[in-house]
Amino acid sequence: MFMRALGATLAIGLGLTGIAVGAAGAADDQSVIKLAIAIPIVVPSGDEAFLDAETLQQYTSEHGLLTQELDAVYDKTVALGIDPRIIASIRLLGGSAPASAIAWLNRLESASNQTFELAYADADLTLQTQGGSPTPLRPEGFEFAIDPQLFANSPATPTPLATGSAQEPSQPTLPGSEEILAWKYSLTDIAWPRENSAISGDLPAIAAGGYSTAILSSDNVSTDAAGAPTAQIDGLRVLVSNTSVSTALRSATNAILPADWDSAMATLSGSVADAGSGAIFATLDRTLTADGSSLANTIAALTTNPTIQLVPLTQVLAVGPTSGSVIDQPQAADRLSRVGQMIQAESAERAFASVSSDPAAITSNRRLELLALLSAEWHTDLADWPAAADGFTTESIALRNAVHVVASSNFLLVADNDQYLPITVDNGLNQAATVYITVRSLSPLLAIDDSRVRLDIDAGAQAKANIPVHSLSNGVVDVTVTLTSGTGVEIGAPISSEVNVQAGWETPIVIAIAILVVIVFGAGIVRTILRRRGMSRREADSD
Repeated sequence: MFMRALGATLAIGLGLTGIAVGAAGAADDQSVIKLAIAIPIVVPSGDEAFLDAETLQQYTSEHGLLTQELDAVYDKTVALGIDPRIIASIRLLGGSAPASAIAWLNRLESASNQTFELAYADADLTLQTQGGSPTPLRPEGFEFAIDPQLFANSPATPTPLATGSAQEPSQPTLPGSEEILAWKYSLTDIAWPRENSAISGDLPAIAAGGYSTAILSSDNVSTDAAGAPTAQIDGLRVLVSNTSVSTALRSATNAILPADWDSAMATLSGSVADAGSGAIFATLDRTLTADGSSLANTIAALTTNPTIQLVPLTQVLAVGPTSGSVIDQPQAADRLSRVGQMIQAESAERAFASVSSDPAAITSNRRLELLALLSAEWHTDLADWPAAADGFTTESIALRNAVHVVASSNFLLVADNDQYLPITVDNGLNQAATVYITVRSLSPLLAIDDSRVRLDIDAGAQAKANIPVHSLSNGVVDVTVTLTSGTGVEIGAPISSEVNVQAGWETPIVIAIAILVVIVFGAGIVRTILRRRGMSRREADSD
């Protein structure tokens, strides 16, 4: 049934009825339209920095999503934009990676297709730049995620030395961050924002992020030469994807029923013919299909179509660019609001991380989680994205509160017995932290002898610092306690406490004064009594 439909498409949908194969081959080369196609190799949206082994097993199984994508495009004249998260996820699993995932990665590497790198997790570039990031975000590193146990090929066997002693087992060679992402891309520095999402301010930001070329839809770009496949805009070479051709191409690759595929291919043939005799550039979007057969059949039909020549992307890139401008199509305001909060939260985390013994273990992981939540694939799942985005911001607040002063009741300070103010700090991180404690007295009744005290705290533990103070008088004193990192970043919010000061030096003085008063008054009373007795004797003698 499907072969009959395919034959009908080749004969009718592409307008080949009555044309012999030999005649088609003799057609003037100038009448052949050159078509370059870019296809994203991506996976569905998620909020994780990496794909786990189970997910990779599912996607790279015989009928898995990634397997079908690669089967359809392998060694075909189409360019592949590859999500580097897929590569990193497989490599980070080391020896525990599913065999199907390793085989898939090796097959991708062996393909003759031109390739270029997408943003990590296919993060939506214009969502970032419009959301407040000056340039598109990139991964910082992967060392935090490398588990040495996954890279041990086999249990090391000690080798006896000449002296009879045992040699220490050799340690596995661990990959670095560059090795985790390394890939021989044939094309470099190509940015591919989500379709119809760019505004004029995005291109300078994308260029500042290290990109030299951007892929934009013809609905998002105005060019001086109609239908031009390339343009020069704000310092970037822009590959202009023909909207009508791309739409028809996507309809064909997403078709399930043969009749729908026939109709889509006929529309595609007409769109290509209407585009003119020059080079055309088209793209597939990020919509993932459950069946890759339509994609494979579409590419096969285009390959055998005598009026269309599939060409490498480099041929379109070689076309001289025309002048152009961006037709602003901004991202949705509610999404930008949330993205702005997420970017600000991640920036605050980077400052907070200076409190930890390994800041990169915090910032690198959170950067990858942020990129995953900015994935262009989330645009097809907008109902669930707000909750996932808000979850990132909530987790950020919890992270930044992980190191804090333990709330306590008011202090009682007696200088004779205790000249230190005890401050306890809790470290909820899974790594050691170092804080500097600053106590400030709001009254002259209490003097702080050391205003900045260092405190080292083990992972998941509490530690106490004794702040040296001395009291100057009795009374209740308000104090504020502030934590900072070694770089001076304030950690958490300052807390306030009351200190009931009982100055030890005042007690003996008060007692001495009281005794003196008693002595003075006592002496006066005795003197008065003696005086009165003397007067009484004199009066008696006179009588």
